[in-house]
Amino acid sequence: MSDSRQKIPSERLGDANADVAANFRAMRLAIEKAGPLDYATREYLMLAAFAAAGYEESFRVHAERAVKRGLSKAAMQQAVLVPLGAATAMLPVVRALEWIDDAFARQGGEPAILTLAASDGVTIGHSRTGDGPPLVLVHGTSSERGRWNPVVPQLEQRYTVHAMDRRGRGASTDAAAYRIELEFTDVTAIVDSFGAPVDVVAHSYGAICALEATRITSNIRRLVLYEPPIATQSPSADAAALEATIDEVARHLEANDPASALAAFYSRNLGMPEAEIAALRKLPNWPARLALAHTLPRELREARRYRFDAARFRDYSVPTLLVLGGDSASRHKDATGLLHASLAGSKLAVLAGHKHGAIDAAPQLFAATVVDFLNRA
Repeated sequence: MSDSRQKIPSERLGDANADVAANFRAMRLAIEKAGPLDYATREYLMLAAFAAAGYEESFRVHAERAVKRGLSKAAMQQAVLVPLGAATAMLPVVRALEWIDDAFARQGGEPAILTLAASDGVTIGHSRTGDGPPLVLVHGTSSERGRWNPVVPQLEQRYTVHAMDRRGRGASTDAAAYRIELEFTDVTAIVDSFGAPVDVVAHSYGAICALEATRITSNIRRLVLYEPPIATQSPSADAAALEATIDEVARHLEANDPASALAAFYSRNLGMPEAEIAALRKLPNWPARLALAHTLPRELREARRYRFDAARFRDYSVPTLLVLGGDSASRHKDATGLLHASLAGSKLAVLAGHKHGAIDAAPQLFAATVVDFLNRA
């Protein structure tokens, strides 16, 4: 993929026409001001707007992104047909439908997306690729199932990979109320849908959700946890710093600046230097992170509220691998150390020279670490 195609739509439009780019930004701000929308709704609105305006290039960028994230072809077609109307705007509709067909053709057809109902009625979607025993992937904050793309090619050679979209993104819907406990039951719903024990790999915030799911279901056969953000200090010790981070992220979001909100989260919460944040901006999943920045405050608040209770895991028996970056922040090392001491029989794998983002920085190493554990456990 060329550098041009890695740009977000507003940047690419700006290269061609400054006025069109300004109109795009105004449209996006209007959509965002309509309220907290989930990813799918936001994408459908953008597709409808681009189709009506005849912005082919931006429509194609968003359509291909929607395909990769599991939005169905029928839903994308309806997003164009319903607002425009097949009779009153025939040419824009026909063109947009052709662009949708092209997007699915470029991706090799519509991906296999499965959905199920969570405990509160929210729809939880997950993709299915590969062949072999089922392996469930649970992503972390500011991402969706596409964040596993760097390692899926290696994993799907041995497993049928089920990468879930956590609630509020991708193929999953959302609810007005949010509590982290709902995500525990979301993971449980996916796992129990197979009717037999399955393996689970989870990253960051998603790792908390997967760990707690073991308290609800007995269908997690083996578990890989990559740096869950578990607090090891008293609530008052880091409360002020975390509250300041949440406030800064919220201010940037209120100013319709998701890029700065993400930068504040990565620098303040994960301790990333500017060079690493700049590298993230160049990844194919950066536009997805921008679209999901609005979920940061709620997940930061819930991570702050969550407390790991070792006593509740005294009888823990799930074979578990704890993955830790050798250069990760001390808070991740402390959290992993706490889990290693608390989860009976847990194993520890240290990825030398890496931090919280080894899925992107060292996908082959990460995948090999997972596969080696699952083969041995």
